[in-house]
Amino acid sequence: MKRKAVGLLLVGFVLLALLGCGGASKGTQVTLKIWWWGEQEAPGLKNFMEKAFATYMNENPNIKIEPVLQEIDTLYPAFRASAKAKEGPDIQYFWGGTQALEDVWMGSVAPLSDYWSAEDLAILPYFQRAETFWDGKQWCMPFYQYGSPIGYNKKLFAKAGLDPENPPKTWDEFLVACEKLKKAGIIPIGAGIKDGYFGGWIISYLGQQNMDSPQDLMDIITGKDAAGYTDPENYEWIARLKELWSKGYFNQDIMSLDLYQGQQLYEAGSAAMTMAAEPYFAVMERKQGKDTVAVMKNPVFGKGKMAYSTGVPSQVLAITSFSKHKKEAAKFLKFLHREDMMKLMYEDAGAIAPDKGFKDEWLNTQVDKDIVKWSKEMPLFWYQYYYPMAFEQTGTGVNSIVQQIFAENISAEQAGKNLQNALIKWRTQNTEQFAAFSKWKLLEKK
Repeated sequence: MKRKAVGLLLVGFVLLALLGCGGASKGTQVTLKIWWWGEQEAPGLKNFMEKAFATYMNENPNIKIEPVLQEIDTLYPAFRASAKAKEGPDIQYFWGGTQALEDVWMGSVAPLSDYWSAEDLAILPYFQRAETFWDGKQWCMPFYQYGSPIGYNKKLFAKAGLDPENPPKTWDEFLVACEKLKKAGIIPIGAGIKDGYFGGWIISYLGQQNMDSPQDLMDIITGKDAAGYTDPENYEWIARLKELWSKGYFNQDIMSLDLYQGQQLYEAGSAAMTMAAEPYFAVMERKQGKDTVAVMKNPVFGKGKMAYSTGVPSQVLAITSFSKHKKEAAKFLKFLHREDMMKLMYEDAGAIAPDKGFKDEWLNTQVDKDIVKWSKEMPLFWYQYYYPMAFEQTGTGVNSIVQQIFAENISAEQAGKNLQNALIKWRTQNTEQFAAFSKWKLLEKK
């Protein structure tokens, strides 16, 4: 009898140990830690997330969510410190493409496709899914998309004698529009480069125009395209940017403003155009009206098929490799793609979930209707998400080159050489990441 009691006691201990190590049963309390960002990019996202957390905990009493809204400057450093210690969030927010895959390559992310079925993954649109598909697996969940058009003020266009219903389509037309705005005493383009983020934006608007597919950029990064950025076609975007600056089409204080401060010139009606994320323009349209706020496609100057592309990338959420609750985290990510949650996120933050189940009938701004329409007609590509982060942030990389264009007036040819040197430096100093990047194959489109 005593031996039987001891045996039952041991079984009990084993069951408790299994529950503690292997995840939660229905009656076990689980705490999901979620670190996220996005309020600056999609105003109202904080309100949505608070509602989503509350709804999920109400529906799942055994789940407690501990969210942390991060600052833009600590988003990556904080996560990488926690990943090194193998503690921190169960779910982490990343910018997409390589800006998420690099943490995959560091071993800090668990594959989403290990926890979502093929049917679950099929709800994700091809282009947004492809940004974080690597080595045969889907690593991150597209959280919200941010179409990246050029926003323009229709009233300021009209004031300058431009047709607000027919924005410029070609580069030459764009230059004419900028000159008319300038002569009317209006800043043509509002921007800020002090914090460096503008570099990744402007290359993503202009850099791909002589390319035929994302593979062209990937070949530059890996060195299959040996000329790389010394090829005039690959640095033509720099010459075009220099042209805008030399003609006085940006705000003169661009070097003393951060990215979002530059965008606010548009919001305040001081600048006729700016480059920003779709949710931002949607919020502006709701505030100022569609007779003021509108969006246009990138003006075309290139000869490649990607000259007619538009940027509709996505920011992502990922399950961390050190999470003890991966299944529960995957379930929460699926919840965010539930119809009522996608609709609520759009209503609160103007943010569109990349999901085949998202209904166009929910769209309530012309900005969103235009971008969704373009995304069905044009190639989708966001340059920044197909090169290494270090290539953008290094002392001679994209951000530095863009700042030099405004501050030092270096030639486009020299800027191209500097970019190529930065790329070679990245390859030699980051051999593991280079090897991982070289394994990256585009998701096959079915």
